[in-house]
Amino acid sequence: MKAADYGHVKCIEDKVPRSIWSPAQVVYDKHAYWGTYHLGPKRQRFYGYATNMETSKDVYSRHRISAVTSLKIMEFFGYKHLEAINVQRQDDQLYRFREGDFKILLRQDIEDMLLLLVQGKLANLNLDEQFALNMALRMYTRRIVIQERVEDLQLAVESYQKKINLSRPDSYRSDLRKMTPYTAYHDIQGIIYQDDMDRNCLMRTDELHKFSDGTLNHVRTALNDIATGIQMEYLPKRKWSKQDKQRARVMINAIDKKLRDRRLMRSLEKFVGGRPYGGDLRLLQRTI
Repeated sequence: MKAADYGHVKCIEDKVPRSIWSPAQVVYDKHAYWGTYHLGPKRQRFYGYATNMETSKDVYSRHRISAVTSLKIMEFFGYKHLEAINVQRQDDQLYRFREGDFKILLRQDIEDMLLLLVQGKLANLNLDEQFALNMALRMYTRRIVIQERVEDLQLAVESYQKKINLSRPDSYRSDLRKMTPYTAYHDIQGIIYQDDMDRNCLMRTDELHKFSDGTLNHVRTALNDIATGIQMEYLPKRKWSKQDKQRARVMINAIDKKLRDRRLMRSLEKFVGGRPYGGDLRLLQRTI
């Protein structure tokens, strides 16, 4: 299913009618979640067993993957499991992990291996190895895309469900009218911002995933002007203290992390058909 993008609309979460929100949790079939719904019972059981096989070594690293040097494939019931994946990172060190280690890797590692595949940079692997790696990466990518759209849904991207599976953002409170916009809220950690109707609203740090990209960028721009000491017409006429600037920087870092994760998710969606892409996948570049 295609996802519709409304990320450019500022304060869209304040315009969505209350009836569209649903607090009910949706339970997904695990085989549909894993991407193994079309497999037979024996293959499904083996996939569930194989994906829990992890290496004993720590494979976490922030260095990007520059090459996949070799693979070791284990096959049962017509399903090929990657028992060993040897990669070279940008620190010129070799790392070895299994398919079951995908969930403890950084998502940028999954993106790096997918880009190496679609850009034709794995000529050292034979066709069977490339096909096995491609299937494993796409099944796992589809899994985390579905999980992200259900558990960490943002209003900038429509859900795969018929109803949005989120509670409404806790942005309105009775005492916000008298407070200065773009200052910290003390009872619950967050920032007071103004929506497009000049109403004071609350953006909690633990509810950033409920706000669209447009709202986050709007708040980030104002907080960045405060942190750097720039006087803008839309900001309240007041002298910002060091504590205000420090809290603004903390919120900026949290917003940057959320926006960076969303950019990475949109990049991964292009590999599993979640979002149409008009160009050649081989021209895709890594997410910055």
